[in-house]
Amino acid sequence: MQFLILGGLEIHGPGQRMQISAPKQRAVLAGLLLCANNEVPFGQLIRYVWDGRPPATAQTTLQSYIYRLRQLLRPLPGVELRTSIDSYMLAVEPAETDLWSFRTRVEQAREDAARSRWPEAIASLRAAGAVWRGNALTGVPGEVIRQEGRVLDGERIAAYEELYGAEIFVGNTRQIVPELQRAVASYPYHEVFHAQLMLALYASGRQVEALQTFASVRLRLRERLGIDPGPGLQHLHRSILRQLPVEQMTAPGPPRPVPGERDELRVGREPAA
Repeated sequence: MQFLILGGLEIHGPGQRMQISAPKQRAVLAGLLLCANNEVPFGQLIRYVWDGRPPATAQTTLQSYIYRLRQLLRPLPGVELRTSIDSYMLAVEPAETDLWSFRTRVEQAREDAARSRWPEAIASLRAAGAVWRGNALTGVPGEVIRQEGRVLDGERIAAYEELYGAEIFVGNTRQIVPELQRAVASYPYHEVFHAQLMLALYASGRQVEALQTFASVRLRLRERLGIDPGPGLQHLHRSILRQLPVEQMTAPGPPRPVPGERDELRVGREPAA
């Protein structure tokens, strides 16, 4: 069995892929999977389904959705949709949910990094990234669900920040430049990825390209958002101009893209046109 939300909402049973076509029923299942093996209050599920604007019949209608889901899931081994006084819970094997698999791998990577087991940390972070199939909860309706999806997408981005930071820390800079170039193309206002790309280019002997990366993101931020790069990115730019050793731009421990200044790098997506 596989219950998937890190991409489109899917259920893969033994030898089959189960379809749930009703939009609001998909929202109910998504809400249950977000909190798999934990009780989800009726009110929270109603928010997921009706975006805080429920009809007078919301609770009765929710009960009908739950009934249909229970009928659909009943044949699946080890799966149970439980009801209590004021909540529902989808009981599944944790390893059968992609969200659990992703978070478990990230947690393992952080434990390995804390013990300086960098190859193991990198492997776990790459395995965590491989769990994803696209933006979380794609195709599930409702703004509340979309907000939950954006939070999960943020966890994915954070995991990749840690992956690239670890790769830079152990010296795999040449190998990850193409990945970082794709990352900044996908997230053109994400300063952490730009900083990591600059650092990887500089450490690979490509100082001019590192400086061009800074000039590009600075121009984009000014033209589209009317702001300058944050202090962290500017600090890295000055360090590259001064041709400081790469070792002075990194630090032991859980890798950060631009240590040396405490200022946080800004994170952002491309704004709507």
